[in-house]
Amino acid sequence: MRTLFTSIRIRLTWLLLAIGALLASCGGGGSTSSQATQYTSVAMAGELLTYTIDPVALTYSYTITESQYGLTGKTGSGTLVRNGDGSYSPSGIPNARIVILPNGLLLGAVRERFGAAVVTVPIIGLSQPVSTLGGLAATYNYMHRGCLGIACATDSGTFVIGANGTWSSCPDANPGAGACPAGGRSGTLDALGNGLWRVMEGTANVGTALGFNSGGQNVLLIDLKDLRAGGLGLGLVVGSQQATLTIAQTDGTWIAGSSSGHWAVFNTSGTAINVTHFDGFPVNVNGSFTPNDPWQGMATTNAGGKGFLAGNGVYVLETANGYAEVGVKLR
Repeated sequence: MRTLFTSIRIRLTWLLLAIGALLASCGGGGSTSSQATQYTSVAMAGELLTYTIDPVALTYSYTITESQYGLTGKTGSGTLVRNGDGSYSPSGIPNARIVILPNGLLLGAVRERFGAAVVTVPIIGLSQPVSTLGGLAATYNYMHRGCLGIACATDSGTFVIGANGTWSSCPDANPGAGACPAGGRSGTLDALGNGLWRVMEGTANVGTALGFNSGGQNVLLIDLKDLRAGGLGLGLVVGSQQATLTIAQTDGTWIAGSSSGHWAVFNTSGTAINVTHFDGFPVNVNGSFTPNDPWQGMATTNAGGKGFLAGNGVYVLETANGYAEVGVKLR
């Protein structure tokens, strides 16, 4: 269990745990569109927000639309600096990065007072959420990051959405057609319009879901607001339709943001990883990962991290020391 608002002190040894990767296909980079694009986004703190970025005018803005911290309606805006690697640095949070992929996915960051502290929180966003249950129905690998009070936990497993609007989850296992070994949950999805879905577990509203199809693979985001004892907490779920991860998909340069508020850049070649920058400072840290372990589409790092690809050029990771991480491919 870790608090989402942990101090920024961190050792480089954490980097091997946090960054080791399972990586996705097809590179990204800065958009060349002259029109601002709005993304429906979920923050790791459990907020739902709209995030608008104009890569030509070099501006960004956001509005928090659902908040468990009393921030509903809160807005923010600023300017961007274009980096040589195709990412952008937002004003006020220069150590963070914004990366937009041509397939409609966004990795960004907001800096707000969530609870008792002002923190930098990574966000992941979708430009065109799917609006039908048929578009969501799939078997997903997922990562869950949830906080109840100051206690936070990260876990991963499998998640199934049926065409009839039912869902079920199974932590730490891929049961396939069989029963979940232990701790599974189930419920229904109710349409809210505009590509948003209310996630119900029995009579409890546990969050808001949105989905996206990235190159034929579904990506699922859930903004969690489940404060029941034993509930899912405040946070997020990121899911990706199960697909075999191949070595050919991993080579490239990636940028990642963690629930600790830190950012890193790393290169991969085959199953080898080399971290080159941490919070903007040069480093040289090496690691490795094993694809399709412990099941299809998942990967584990040499130090115990576990995650999966989430559409073209995006991955999510449950680190071995309890953090959540999202990243995108720069090239």
